[in-house]
Amino acid sequence: MASIWSVRLFELVCIVSWLVGLVWIRRTKNPVYAGVYFGSSTLMLFDWLFNTDWFFRVVYDDKFIPFWRIQGVGQPVAIAANYAFFFGVPVLLFVQHRERLDRAVGFAGSFLAVFAFAVGLDAAFEIPMVTFLKVWRYYQAPQFLVGGVPYSNLWFSGLLMTTSYGAARLAVRWASGPRPAPAPAGGSVSSSTLESPRETWWRGFVTGAAALWSAFYVSASLQLIWYAAVTPWIDSPRPF
Repeated sequence: MASIWSVRLFELVCIVSWLVGLVWIRRTKNPVYAGVYFGSSTLMLFDWLFNTDWFFRVVYDDKFIPFWRIQGVGQPVAIAANYAFFFGVPVLLFVQHRERLDRAVGFAGSFLAVFAFAVGLDAAFEIPMVTFLKVWRYYQAPQFLVGGVPYSNLWFSGLLMTTSYGAARLAVRWASGPRPAPAPAGGSVSSSTLESPRETWWRGFVTGAAALWSAFYVSASLQLIWYAAVTPWIDSPRPF
């Protein structure tokens, strides 16, 4: 499939991109942003499920350095880093500038803008990876492919980033400011019932991570309807 240099270069770019994103997250000192980036950095479990015979049916080049390998199928470290950056940094940049985006195109328009951005970014990224570098291959019928990539992947990437953006927006809103614990019946809230700074930080972090995981679950559930309806697959060397 791909040359060893193509694979190693791709791995290097992915790891460096993830590290750049990590440095930016640390500088923001925002627990929700940290949670979102942690959530995006653990999406390799979704990628592992997506690549099976009942969803993407994709095979990565064997030259990738794997996180793990099961029945001869590996999960590349580089793809985990790629997912983390792709669905972490762009989503958070959109969230960070959400008010400006809302003023420019409206609240609903901001979601359409994120969707269009994700569709274009996925096409610009994946088609060269598959067609020219050949670092992975989709085993779906030709009529379901564009540039070697399932065209359903384009709207699916748009759906994933848009739902992640919406969930992260809510996470930022919900996690802002400390919340008092419920007061006892007939009593009042005292300073001792307020969240500690550590609890506030963890609330933001967990809310941010859960936002990404929830968005991916919802999007995958919707996309599964497409695969169940069209069954686009062809034979592949995958054991599962």
